[in-house]
Amino acid sequence: MKLLASRDAAIRRLVDGGYEFVANAFRPGAGPKGVRTKDAEALQAGLRREGYQVEVASAYNETGDLLTSMVSIWRRRGVG
Repeated sequence: MKLLASRDAAIRRLVDGGYEFVANAFRPGAGPKGVRTKDAEALQAGLRREGYQVEVASAYNETGDLLTSMVSIWRRRGVG
């Protein structure tokens, strides 16, 4: 995460703000055909129901390449 935060200001802001990375998830409609997956919106809704504040940012693979069909999901405990 430190490498990504050094390259992407949005991720740096999330890390500095106390958010933790949850997962990369497909944008709605971008998942592979015929494979059941939860898209980013479904994952965000579930985390919000659990009391988390949720943010999304660009998604990258292990080597730092941008994944255009995905977003990264970040969470932190809600305030109050």
